[in-house]
Amino acid sequence: MKKTILLFYLLICSQAQAWTLEPNTARGFESNEIDIYIANTDCSGAGFSTNQYESLIKSAVKRFWNNVPTSSLYLSVKGIRSDIDISGDTHSSALAKVPNNSILAGCNDSATDFSSAGILGSAVMNCSGDTCKAVLILNAHANSGLPSLSSGDQEAVIAHEIGHAFGLGHSEYKYNLMYYSISGKFQKWLGMDDIDGVSYLYPHESELDLLGLSAIGNCGSISLDGDQSNGGNKSLFSFLIGVLSVLLLSKTRNIKNLF
Repeated sequence: MKKTILLFYLLICSQAQAWTLEPNTARGFESNEIDIYIANTDCSGAGFSTNQYESLIKSAVKRFWNNVPTSSLYLSVKGIRSDIDISGDTHSSALAKVPNNSILAGCNDSATDFSSAGILGSAVMNCSGDTCKAVLILNAHANSGLPSLSSGDQEAVIAHEIGHAFGLGHSEYKYNLMYYSISGKFQKWLGMDDIDGVSYLYPHESELDLLGLSAIGNCGSISLDGDQSNGGNKSLFSFLIGVLSVLLLSKTRNIKNLF
C-alpha cells in the first residue's frame, strides 16, 4: 500500500509546475477559515453596486477557492460592514481598517494604484506574528475597465485578487487564475499552479503525512513572486527523495519477507 501511494505521488510530482507566494508575507493566514467583509463604499464606477459586489464575491469563492479537494481553505463572506468606509484610502490606510485575521474587499475611485484602466484591482496582505489581514480594492475610477467585462470575468478578477489576499503570488502560466494578466481570457477554472499553491498554504492532512513521509515535500516548487530561478532544482530534489523512499520501503519489505 505504501509503495503504491508513493508511486502515485511520484507520478503527480513529476508533472508539477511552479507557483509563487505573496511577496510581502511569503505565507498564508494562520487559520484555514478566513472571513471576508465588504467595505461600505461606492462601487458604481466598477460596474456594480456594493450589494452586487457581495454577490460576485460569494460566487467567486464558491466557483474557485472553496472547492479545491486538496486544500482545507474555506472563505466565508460575512457581508457588508456599514462601519467601514475606504473611500479615498490608499491600500495602506485601508489595511489599517481591516479586522484581524480577515480580508476586507472594497472599491476606490481615487487610489493612486489605479492610474491606468488596465489595473482592474489589487490586494495587499500584511502579517505580524500569528495575525494576518488583507485588503482587496477594485478599480472604480472613471477609467476602469471592469464595467466592460462580463460578470464571469469580473468574478475571475475578484477571485484572482482574493488569491493574493490569502497569500498567493502570480503564476507565469496563462491557464492559471493567478496568471499576472486577466486580459484576453475567460478563466473558467483553476489551473495546476493555483491548486498546488492553495494546497501548499492550506493543506489537508494527506496520506503521506499519516505514513510519516511529509519530509518528502509538496508537489511543485515555490518561490517569492517574481523569483522562480530554483524551481526546477526543488522539483527534481523532491522527485529524487521520493524515488529513494520507494526503494527503501521495497527493500524493507523484502527483508521482512525473509523472516
